[in-house]
Amino acid sequence: MLIFYSRKGLFKVASIQVLAFDLGASNGRAIVADYNDGLITLHEVHRFTNDPVTLNNFIYWDFPRLYHELKTSLVVAKNLGFNVQSVGIDSWGVDYGLLDADGELISNPVHYRDKRAALGMEKLLNMYGVDELKKKTGMDCVSFNTVNQLINDRLLKKNIGISMLNIPDLFNYFLTGIQASEFSMVTITQLYDYTTSNWDLNWIDELKLPRRIFNKIIPSGTILGDVKNTIITELSINPLKVVSVTSHDTGAAIRAIPTAKEDFLFIATGTWIIVGANSKQMIMNEDVMAYDLTNEGSKYPNVNLLKNHVGLWILQEAKHYWIKEGIDIDYPEMIDQAEAVTIDSYIDIMDTRFFGHGDMPSKVMAYCSETNQRVPCSIGEIVKVIEQSLARQIATTLSHLEIAIGKKYDEVHM
Repeated sequence: MLIFYSRKGLFKVASIQVLAFDLGASNGRAIVADYNDGLITLHEVHRFTNDPVTLNNFIYWDFPRLYHELKTSLVVAKNLGFNVQSVGIDSWGVDYGLLDADGELISNPVHYRDKRAALGMEKLLNMYGVDELKKKTGMDCVSFNTVNQLINDRLLKKNIGISMLNIPDLFNYFLTGIQASEFSMVTITQLYDYTTSNWDLNWIDELKLPRRIFNKIIPSGTILGDVKNTIITELSINPLKVVSVTSHDTGAAIRAIPTAKEDFLFIATGTWIIVGANSKQMIMNEDVMAYDLTNEGSKYPNVNLLKNHVGLWILQEAKHYWIKEGIDIDYPEMIDQAEAVTIDSYIDIMDTRFFGHGDMPSKVMAYCSETNQRVPCSIGEIVKVIEQSLARQIATTLSHLEIAIGKKYDEVHM
């Protein structure tokens, strides 16, 4: 039996069904967790792709379509016989949407891989040194951070936009009508002040960003409110609540690790591979700076010291290229071909060429040629090079974390 604590005291729940809406950078899914008599059973009720769209000069996320998938998830769950009592939403980090004075979405959110972010970082580095930025924010300087996007946002330059909400908070708002910013998402904007546990308003002013767009920060796990009656009627579903969970997908995954330890190493794999250590406070020292590590909030008030790596994205893009070339291949077959070959070449997965879209196999071959290594020629060899390069970088980051924290760990959770 689950036991919860509220302002009215302890209360017990014998049975409950909740829906987790998990959005990744390449696909999404909805899972109903059915808690009944001490047992939690997970049911995947909906799965879909998340496909960015290029329009003229920008790459966008198709937010209306993703919101449609959320509604579809709620309907499918009902039709399967589940009585969902609450919904929690997590997603990739850094991206956001802007609302106008009427609470309407002004534009689809721009993708973090859009050139806008890199141009914003270039502008930021012209204003501040790398070390100064790291000390100020506790975060590594990478192109996709929210702050880089905000200072180069064409709408804000035109003084358009009343409110900024990161992706999960944007979904929560359209479900409830309540605007709020969840802790774990705020900490990865590079605009959070750990000393005041609030937005870094002084730096926001320095950057000439309008204070009006930044919403109240709420702890992860906050019961935000009820789904609007108009949505309940539209979907013909039972009333339910929205919980502002640990909404950055990495932070959410880390909170689910089955360990009683307060500090531990972890590897989270996906389009991005995140390697880090769970901690109770921000860690900033010379080693953190030297190894380009970053602090990101987890479940309030915990902090993860970690490093983001361009991850399975490289493999995904290679697969997309081969499919466009008429080679119908799936991931298990790619892995089988990789296991059947031997090649000792490596790529630097942090090389910026592997960050963008395009012909990934040619990029891998070009890197090996430029570094005087054996050039992979077959699908198996290319996949092998990618996989062993990812593994080597992960091992390096694990070592850097132990040095920066000053502790040896005897296990890692993956």
